[in-house]
Amino acid sequence: MEFKEPIDFVKYVSNKFGTRVSGSKGEYQAGEFIYDEIKKFADKVEKEYYVSSPAAFLDFIWFTAGLYILGSIFYFYRFFLLSFIFILIGILIYIFQQNFLLEVVDIFFPKVQEFHILGKIFPKKDAKNLVILSAHYDSAYEFPLLGKYRKKGILFLNFTVIVAVLSLLLSAIRLFLNYFIIDYLEYFLLPLGSILILITALTLRSKDGVIGANDDLAAVASIIWAGKKISENRPENTEVWILAVAGEEHMRGTKRFVKNHEKELKDRHALVFNLETPSGDYFLITTGESMFMSKFSEKCVQILKESAQNAGAEYKVAKLSFVGSDSSNFSKKGIDASTVFGLSNKDNLPYPWHTKDDIPEKLKPEMIEKSLQILLNAVNIVDKKI
Repeated sequence: MEFKEPIDFVKYVSNKFGTRVSGSKGEYQAGEFIYDEIKKFADKVEKEYYVSSPAAFLDFIWFTAGLYILGSIFYFYRFFLLSFIFILIGILIYIFQQNFLLEVVDIFFPKVQEFHILGKIFPKKDAKNLVILSAHYDSAYEFPLLGKYRKKGILFLNFTVIVAVLSLLLSAIRLFLNYFIIDYLEYFLLPLGSILILITALTLRSKDGVIGANDDLAAVASIIWAGKKISENRPENTEVWILAVAGEEHMRGTKRFVKNHEKELKDRHALVFNLETPSGDYFLITTGESMFMSKFSEKCVQILKESAQNAGAEYKVAKLSFVGSDSSNFSKKGIDASTVFGLSNKDNLPYPWHTKDDIPEKLKPEMIEKSLQILLNAVNIVDKKI
């Protein structure tokens, strides 16, 4: 099937396959279709299958909530050591799963199989450089808390973390000091923390998936169109990989990809330009992501800055304070990467994001075109200057 514009591709995939949450029929069918599209222009295309437990990425919160509430109950019964241990384990699970992207409770969740699509475009001459243009084709679950309330939801989540950590510190102090003021504070903080964490667990995601037109089908369309243009006008010395990722929404997808390719990517000094939610008011070139405690490649950031300037795109350069992307999994392994996000001027978040409003009709085709030009410029800069 031929599409005239990237937006037509997004509309077709959205209407044909619907939501594409990890391991679903929609994700699998969309992946097969994207494979066929990339096969039309790539010199080599392959599917890379992997197994993970995607539900653990969000539903680990029930471990944190349960342990925290249990620890609170033990405190009221004056089992202070048990209280401290349970609350500590609950918070550590949150940190390990959410911030460090470790899979400490994944064994308790069902496994699914997904696959990435990797298309390789070879240069005219020797491949001195390797550039990866990536985006993800899975879609998210609806986020009742963060998707709907956005910055207010983030403030609620941050406040919940502060209350939980503060109660943990007081619980630790109570093991050694018998001050009545600590008990009075804990009798307030522990019930409050339990309520906040329970609300977070109940509203973090719904059972429904979203279409994900902007997050991230529009970006997939952009890298596919980039691949088409690059195959028609090949770089001199730069091999380009078009990587359609499955499983970004649970952050295990690129983790598996990097594990499989780490040596080659490092040996070849690969540069990863990842694209997320391109239909925004402006582009954010990310220097890192606070949520995943990652710092991105200065080299990639500088290339993307020049690319955005050459494309005449409105952009900013900054660390992303909330949400995250596949670049974190690359950067955590020492591979040069950065993500271009399309964000809203109103609150500097993707819009729409993890809601049922993320449909093709909400997209800005001109921003998708700009994102495509940024990617093409980045490949050209690498080929001419590096």
